[in-house]
Order: sequence, then structure tokens, then C-alpha cells
Amino acid sequence: MNENFIIDLPERIEDRIEDFKLSAAEDEKNYTTAKIKLCREPETDRPLLFYSQELIRNFKDPYDPFGKRHLIKVFTPSNHQAVADTSLEGKFKDTVLAHKDLILDYSPLTDIHSQNMNLFIDEDTAQFMDDVGINVEGMGEDFRSIESVTASPFHEEVSHDAMELKKELRLLGERVTNIKRMMSDEFEDYTDPEILSDGEFDTRLANENISSSLSQEYLTVKEKIERVKSQLGELSSAVFSEVSTLIKLPKAIDVTDDMFIF
Repeated sequence: MNENFIIDLPERIEDRIEDFKLSAAEDEKNYTTAKIKLCREPETDRPLLFYSQELIRNFKDPYDPFGKRHLIKVFTPSNHQAVADTSLEGKFKDTVLAHKDLILDYSPLTDIHSQNMNLFIDEDTAQFMDDVGINVEGMGEDFRSIESVTASPFHEEVSHDAMELKKELRLLGERVTNIKRMMSDEFEDYTDPEILSDGEFDTRLANENISSSLSQEYLTVKEKIERVKSQLGELSSAVFSEVSTLIKLPKAIDVTDDMFIF
């Protein structure tokens, strides 16, 4: 089994992280580096646990908007133990989405994952976590036990359905934009619709005398957009429901759909 939960000397932990990054780069794999680090406030010496998570996806798409993502959370003495849950949930999210290697797409913004996620903790931090009641050994077992899944014919079918819906959504969006331009031409005082939010545009419509045919077409297309968005959401939920059952999860994780709302 791949060693993805690493505890080492404080002076060695950064080298271990760099080794992991270099290995992933050599294998042309996207990766996530997570780390828990004990720090103390200079004035009060209050202990803080920092959880950081860095996602690098150099080998996905050169135009990938989520090519890099850095997450940092701070845990104070009142919620130190939550760092364990956060680490496991981070690993679970990375794993449940990693099956998408063989899937083109099924839902907007859910394709934020890597192929490998490792968690690094220096020995001083690990000892402190044990001292405050966090079972580091059990946490490591839970982290290692979260296993990846692979794509099934069901996922591939859903992927195709989602692509068709996204094409329809894109065309509907272009149609709405064109209708807005035509409606703006009928405004008493022209305003570029591109500078107005949807809410601002609709408010402006309420005070303008727009031809009924354009108004009806605008409402019809907007209703279609909401319908397609709803269908995409249903597909996302369907994939999540099936994939989450295929992953060996530690008891520490309470899986809910809202964990995957991005």
C-alpha cells in the first residue's frame, strides 16, 4: 500500500514533502500535499494547529482554472480535535473525485482532485496532538484506509449525459445574452446588459416597456436554463451516491452530499 500518511522529524518533514512532489512530477501525476503543523502565538504561547492543503494539477489541462489551489485552516485549543476530521474529509473528497480520471465530466466545479494525496506531520506536532486527545495512530489508519475507486459504465454514461446538458446550457446562455441585447435596445435609456447583474437587469425590465414577444422568449429561455441546471445537479448527486458506496471509509467520516458542494 502506498504510504500516504507520513510522520517524521521536524527537520526532515519538508524534505519528505519535496520528495513527494518531485516523485509526482516525474510520474506526471497530479497531487495534493496536506500538512498539520503546531505553531504558537508569540505573545501568549497559545498552541495553534495549522492544516494546509496544496493541490497541483500540472498534468490535466494547460487552461485548467483549478490548476493550483491552496487551503489553510487554523484550529485553536477549543477545536483542536477538529483537525483530524478536516484531514480525513480532505482525503475523502480527493478520493471520491479521483475516479474521474476516466470520465470527461459530470458536474461543474466538482473536478477538483488529484491522483495522490499525502498527509505530513512532524513528530513534535504528532506528540502534541496525542497529548490533547487526538489519536494520531488511529487517524493514520483511517487516512490510509480511504481507497480510490474506478470509473464504471454507469459513470461514463452519466458523463455523456452531462456533456450534452452542458452543451445545451451553453447554447441557452448565449441565447439569453442575445435576447438581453435586443431588450436593451428597447430601453428608454440604453444600458449595456453586460454591466448589469441578472437581478439588476430584471429590475430594469420591470420599469421598461418591452415587446411582449421578447419578454416571453426571455422568460421561456430562463426557465429552460433552470431546468438544465437542475438536471445537472441530479446527475452529480447520482454519481456521488454510487461512488461514495464504493470507497472504504473510516467510521470517523459522516458522509453527506453537502460535503461536495463547491
